[in-house]
Amino acid sequence: MFEVHGRWQYSIEPPIIYIKVIGCFNREGVIAFAKDVQADLSILPPNSIEYAVINLAEFELTTADSLAVATECFHGVKARGYKRVTYIKPNFVAQSMLESIWRGSDMDVQFCVNAQSYLEQNPEHQHVKNWL
Repeated sequence: MFEVHGRWQYSIEPPIIYIKVIGCFNREGVIAFAKDVQADLSILPPNSIEYAVINLAEFELTTADSLAVATECFHGVKARGYKRVTYIKPNFVAQSMLESIWRGSDMDVQFCVNAQSYLEQNPEHQHVKNWL
């Protein structure tokens, strides 16, 4: 087994989870991230979270072997009742990868060029401005 690569921060504010992913992720990093988040989400009532906002400004890349794990995690959020996933500041490669992963899932997936554009579209979320 390899060492976990990748870092994350998140804030759960039902019905939204805000997530920052930082650095390079390998398979073990994606699995550790999913377990960490799921542990905190499991204490909430079912369907408490409907929206995920994921800041990719500090995300660098992911390994090929982690894509299957990431795809499974992403499609799991659809099964848990999420209505929309918004990505903030994805680079070209990340956006292309994410579009491919979500293709055919019927999930509402949005991409924002930066945190400011996200906040302009969602002014009711101004309280997370400094966190994003």
